[in-house]
Amino acid sequence: MPEEARAAPVEPTPEPIHPGLPVFVGVALALCYWQYLAWMLERWWKDEYYGHGIMVPIVSGYIIYRHWDKITSLPRERFRFGLPLTALGLALHAWATYVDVNFPSGFALIITAFGCVIWLWGWPVAKAIAFPIAYMAFAVPIARLLVDQFAQPLQLFSAKFGASFASAIGVPTTREGTAISIPEYTFEVAIVCSGLKSVIAMSALGALFAYMVEAPMWKRLVLFAASVPVALFANGSRIALTLVLGRIFGPKVAEGFFHTVSGLVVFLLALIGLFIVGSVLRCGKMREDI
Repeated sequence: MPEEARAAPVEPTPEPIHPGLPVFVGVALALCYWQYLAWMLERWWKDEYYGHGIMVPIVSGYIIYRHWDKITSLPRERFRFGLPLTALGLALHAWATYVDVNFPSGFALIITAFGCVIWLWGWPVAKAIAFPIAYMAFAVPIARLLVDQFAQPLQLFSAKFGASFASAIGVPTTREGTAISIPEYTFEVAIVCSGLKSVIAMSALGALFAYMVEAPMWKRLVLFAASVPVALFANGSRIALTLVLGRIFGPKVAEGFFHTVSGLVVFLLALIGLFIVGSVLRCGKMREDI
């Protein structure tokens, strides 16, 4: 007698998600983090280092929108291993609230949101939106901590670089600390001119640029890492150009109109620098799904 065919194992049916559960979770997170969210919005508006902050969630939302068809086609099932990650984020937020330090709550919110996505829809969906969620870290205002640690060294570096660059192109300069003197006037490299603001903004732009190109992961990491020296080079070039304008046209031109638009100059120089690095790495082709 032939052996009886064994019945194929029946795969368990994924536990269905109640349509109102994601809404409930979203409202609960908003209530839990509302004080931090209000503080973050205020920082975006007032903190000169995080004027780009409002653009970060817009970029993240756009990336999710562009991938929405793919995201909705992925298999969805609740994955309970997301709950420990959610609990970790909430614990970090509770600790930050207890010690009255705001910026850790930004990272806690990202961890909590990612854990909730894994719990509600599973790993495939979480993996698909991992970058736009992680990208939100560039909107977390931590400038004061960075200013205390890095602003003065960067201030001195920018003064040295700007003075050396100006001297190399024929402008007679002398430097004492962060003060650069030319025959016409003395230019003081202030904290806000240290390049830290450019580094913070260009790091966010570099991460986005590295995500958008078609390239191996190691090239993307190199491109992202290059955003820091590119930002410092652009900021030093701005200082040198200020000295050149002061030499030719006088202090009013150098510290007047040009000082007002110099932030745009730094951005354009840094953006060109990123494209040059991408070209050297042969990362010129952009992803078609962005």
